[in-house]
Amino acid sequence: MKQTRSLDQTKAIENMRAAKKFLNEKGAVKVGSLGWCFGGAQSLQISVNEGLDATVIYYGNLIEDKDKLKNINSPVLGIFGSKDAQIPVDKVNLFQKNLSELGIQNDIKIYEGVGHAFANPTGQNFSPNETKDAWSKTLEFLNQTLK
Repeated sequence: MKQTRSLDQTKAIENMRAAKKFLNEKGAVKVGSLGWCFGGAQSLQISVNEGLDATVIYYGNLIEDKDKLKNINSPVLGIFGSKDAQIPVDKVNLFQKNLSELGIQNDIKIYEGVGHAFANPTGQNFSPNETKDAWSKTLEFLNQTLK
């Protein structure tokens, strides 16, 4: 937690941009981002700051500002839990509404009855059935957007 609070977001975005550039230089035609929790928030951060082909967010902190969201030029898959106290359903719904109003293709899935980090097999909120379904949706999304 200490490290995440002290993150220099500008440097983090620079690092993610460098990673994308490296992948493109190595022949990657399409690049997406995928992350869980803190990584989900970072997946969204790189998406609003760099052109990507796919963005996947597993219960990461969301951006609600339409002026920032309008920079997203890739489809977005969002995976959330209805009992997530850190990212309440009303924020998820607003995020989806804003994406849709901006014309950004999105698929936002809120799994009923599960909380934050439900896809973490070592966590207390682990929900295997929802995790299996979410991973299946993730693979399908990435296969569609990155081919």
